[in-house]
Amino acid sequence: MGDMSGASKNIKVLIAEDDKNLCEFYSTAFMKKGFQVYTAQDGEAALDKYKNKEPDIVLLDTAMPDMNGYEVLGEIRKNVTSYTPVIMITGFDSQSEVQQAHLDAFDALLVKSEHTPSEIVEKTEEVLSLNRLV
Repeated sequence: MGDMSGASKNIKVLIAEDDKNLCEFYSTAFMKKGFQVYTAQDGEAALDKYKNKEPDIVLLDTAMPDMNGYEVLGEIRKNVTSYTPVIMITGFDSQSEVQQAHLDAFDALLVKSEHTPSEIVEKTEEVLSLNRLV
């Protein structure tokens, strides 16, 4: 595989984001890069898709209905047989978030207002390569 354009082919990403518009923006950005995209609008659905679709990486909004991102993360981390990289995305100022977050449990924390969808895709690719998944 000489060119990098195919690097993300068949990589499954789960985007858990309750804002429908943002979810669309992110989905489109990932699909353009060749990712297989699954979306969830709340914590329950996110967990359900995680179990059924077995994504390679998860983009998790910290604030969602039903279960918040950290609760979903806790459930994902209960799966000890395989490690799925998780990128937390937040609408809040990152400092207050980071203080209460378990940094060892996720791979990155991105503030939505500070990153375009394509930057979020880039960061995702970075995390995937760190985890040797691409």
